[in-house]
Amino acid sequence: MDRAESTALLREARAGAPGALDDLYGRVAGRLLAIIRLRLGPDLRSRLESRDVLQATLLKSFEHLREFEGENGTSLMAWLARIAEHEIRDRADHLHRQRRDAAREVPLDDVLVAGSADVPSALSQVILDERALRLERALEMLSPSHREVILLRSFEERSFGEIGQRVGRTEDACRMLFARAMAALTLALGEAP
Repeated sequence: MDRAESTALLREARAGAPGALDDLYGRVAGRLLAIIRLRLGPDLRSRLESRDVLQATLLKSFEHLREFEGENGTSLMAWLARIAEHEIRDRADHLHRQRRDAAREVPLDDVLVAGSADVPSALSQVILDERALRLERALEMLSPSHREVILLRSFEERSFGEIGQRVGRTEDACRMLFARAMAALTLALGEAP
């Protein structure tokens, strides 16, 4: 979904059009879930449920929907990704503060595989989608800078100028980095199990 489409759906949702908010969130949920899973990384993904972070992110975005100003160049996906990053950071901090018995911890991936047949939701299907998992594995094989520029450009829909400000590079350097990252991703997809 492009910026114009998301802005139009957002206007409808703010105006109270029936189903507009559900349509908006339905269209961004898959991409946002992918961002969340990649931002969590393998370690946090084994301890946190990605769908819980997604639900908390969507709930917080709903609570602050009137504050979003997409016209200033920030895409809806970038705004949602920033909310998700804060949610992930908060949950990771909470995990690190807790003094848990490591023997009692069970990785969530084990629970999901065991219980996935019992959870027929659309979000579960996105997680279990073979293509999404393959892309996730390929992205994890990339260097952190390549993974970051792909997330910012392709998933969060940020401009190269915004990416440059975020990563401390020029706009042209970000364009080149993105091209190299996409080439590396293509190779990694060929190697991903």
